[in-house]
Amino acid sequence: MRILFLGTPEFACPSLESLNKREEIVGVITQPDRPSGRGKRFTVPAVKRFAEEKKIPLYQPEDINRDFFISQMRRLKPNLVVVVAFGQLLGPNFLSIPGLLSINLHPSLLPRYRGPGPIPWAIINGERKTGVTVQKVEKELDKGGIILQKKVPIGPLETAADLERRLSRLGAELLGEAIELIKRGQIQYKSQNEAEATYAPKIEKADSLIDWSKPALTIHNLVRGLNSYPGASTFIRLRGKRMRIKIWRTELVEENSNLEKDVLAGQIIQIRKPEGFLVKGGDASLLVKEVQLPNRNPISGYDFIKGYQIKKGFILEDSSGD
Repeated sequence: MRILFLGTPEFACPSLESLNKREEIVGVITQPDRPSGRGKRFTVPAVKRFAEEKKIPLYQPEDINRDFFISQMRRLKPNLVVVVAFGQLLGPNFLSIPGLLSINLHPSLLPRYRGPGPIPWAIINGERKTGVTVQKVEKELDKGGIILQKKVPIGPLETAADLERRLSRLGAELLGEAIELIKRGQIQYKSQNEAEATYAPKIEKADSLIDWSKPALTIHNLVRGLNSYPGASTFIRLRGKRMRIKIWRTELVEENSNLEKDVLAGQIIQIRKPEGFLVKGGDASLLVKEVQLPNRNPISGYDFIKGYQIKKGFILEDSSGD
């Protein structure tokens, strides 16, 4: 099977690696290198690194739907276009390139969590299950017929980074199964139920701010869902300055009724050596286990307490805490 592969982040690499062992990859399309971070250094997509290592023809168009680029891809004569977390919508002309069809691997149980952020939002929303879907690509985002799906549980401590790694491997397997069905002419499509559809938008910086008045489980899920990007954040006053810090790991603890009397949401109520520190949420407390200050590496919650001489009673603030 001659495959034209579209993908960009690390999530797509297990699928590309698996297909490269079994099929003929006639080309890999990924996003252009982009500046990122405070230094605006150019970041190379993970898929690009893999393609270059394996000497697979590589393309990085700014606009995948330009006529001259589509003409170039037609000359590759792919039977199949495979899309895994690429980052651009495919127009009708591009979808007409493959001899058979275009398929997409999406890390959710479609029609739930369509869009670019299905993994973090599933965790943030407290979902107990998710999965991967292989579907036919159509002009509307993530609305094509379902070819195969596989469901998995979400662990209570699993972060978005953990879940992404697991789904990337599971998705690579499911893609292989779907391509075997295509080869045998046994492919069937299941229509998506629009009444069950939900959308998972791209995570924005505003989504990352912790509201300490919310239930502890809600805060804990936000922290899990934003690990590894962009990190749940809060504010603290250190050495006369109000600083935004990221919280990478938390743990739910049993109710501390004796500790939580007359305590404000967001207040540090106990320091636990060597685990971290307890913060009051809306209904219970959370153990903060890993934090990061601006332009610093992540450190344990207890090292943060020691290094910055933070005491019981300090308050972590939301955006209104001026």
